[in-house]
Amino acid sequence: MSAAQDLHDLERTQLDSQWLYRQGDLVLGPLTGHQVVEKLYTGELTGETDVSASGPSGFRKLKDLDAFKLHVAKAAVKQRVEAEARAARARRNRARLITGGVAAVVAGGLGLGAWQIARYSAVYLPGVDRELDIQVDPPVITVAKRSVPEELFDYPGGPKPEKLPSKPSETTPDKPEKPEKVASASLSQKPERRASGGRPTGRVSTDADGLSTEVNYDQAAINRVVKQSQSTLYHCFKEEAERRPGFAAKVPLEFTIGNDGRVAQLWVDHPQLKKGPLFDCLLGEMKKWPFKPYTGERATVNLAFTIGKK
Repeated sequence: MSAAQDLHDLERTQLDSQWLYRQGDLVLGPLTGHQVVEKLYTGELTGETDVSASGPSGFRKLKDLDAFKLHVAKAAVKQRVEAEARAARARRNRARLITGGVAAVVAGGLGLGAWQIARYSAVYLPGVDRELDIQVDPPVITVAKRSVPEELFDYPGGPKPEKLPSKPSETTPDKPEKPEKVASASLSQKPERRASGGRPTGRVSTDADGLSTEVNYDQAAINRVVKQSQSTLYHCFKEEAERRPGFAAKVPLEFTIGNDGRVAQLWVDHPQLKKGPLFDCLLGEMKKWPFKPYTGERATVNLAFTIGKK
């Protein structure tokens, strides 16, 4: 019993003593033995910390002192458990972040896709927009005027452009040919025929001034392209309706098809829409319409859209 009593007394003496401890090159303290135990459990000191109760020359590790061995072991277990708990919390937080990020990306992708589908449907698919009604009159195809230069075409409903004076020829014949001869010569021309011997590719007609015109465009083909492509203009009118709340009007269009099969000119017969965003949008879309190239006089197409609220 004396040995156990001596050990107990030694431990109590060590706990009541004043201790210095080292951290790196620093010597700190003094602390009572009970304060040393508290720092063990908070993790500020470990079993490898050097301490001394007899001055700077007597440092020993805490794990080698009988009074602190049990506390060193308990503190190590406590620190290990807390470290594992912190690691588990960190893993859970990372998993939540990854799951949340994936969910946000998926939701964003779905939302963007839904917005794109809704926008495409509202702009390009006829009948989807329940508030705006668009109706189209059948196209009327005529021959473009020859007597007026291209940049001076009549704007439907506008003033008539002045005719440019004819340029005199460099050599004047002694006896100019009479107009009626020119007309008769034009009428005597035969239309060009296909090499296979089928129907002619065009026809020759004479206008009021006695000038012959060669018409080779295919009206049926033009009608097909207009019917297939006219819905591409709907989004232009819907965008105009967004710019003009309550927009409702009949908008007649007239456009000329060049010999290369592309829309060359456009007129909008509406006093407020002759120029501006709607005109630019319509012309940009119509330039994409795939008409067939042809020779001879150019075709002019009249097309009217009626815009209103359902």
